[in-house]
Amino acid sequence: MMDMVKQIYEYERKGTKLQEKLNFMKEEKQLFFDKLQEMERQLHIANMNLERMHELETHFLVSKEALVKHQFEEEVKNPSLSSISFENVYVGSFEKHTRGIGSKLMSKMGYEGK
Repeated sequence: MMDMVKQIYEYERKGTKLQEKLNFMKEEKQLFFDKLQEMERQLHIANMNLERMHELETHFLVSKEALVKHQFEEEVKNPSLSSISFENVYVGSFEKHTRGIGSKLMSKMGYEGK
């Protein structure tokens, strides 16, 4: 009879340990679930930020393109506003750093520099 009582006691003790383990695993499962939800929330925020950055980049590129187009149109309308003035620039001025082969070839072809 004592052996049976010991066995029953041992089964109850094992059952209690298993129940504690099961409770612990449920708590850990809930913690992992909470962490997963937080990560999903952060991912959603990051995606929204990325979309907003893409919208801003697109808007910036469109604005930049419009500005360049406007500046070009203004330079065409009023050449004095041009950032590059060809009046004081000698076309072959870069040749002071070279051997002048371009001018020599062009003069052989009949170019007089006018």
